Amino acid sequence: MNCPKCQSENIRVQVITETKFNTKRKSLLYWITIGWLVELVLWLFLTLPKLIYELFKPQRFKVKVTNKKMAVCQNCGHSWRV
Repeated sequence: MNCPKCQSENIRVQVITETKFNTKRKSLLYWITIGWLVELVLWLFLTLPKLIYELFKPQRFKVKVTNKKMAVCQNCGHSWRV
């Protein structure tokens, strides 16, 4: 394998892991149909328990992990995907 920039053969290949966090939310269909009504009723009649729940509820995350192979030239520092 040669570097495309300097044509050197002094190359190191690394596997890089990328992690992305996305918050999971309710769908648009839920909010259009009953979500707005449920939230309104909970805030009107159960204000204190709803407030405590909103403060201490666990966050829901969706984790996406991707692995990439990257080559790095040890002479010039150029990097590219393999």
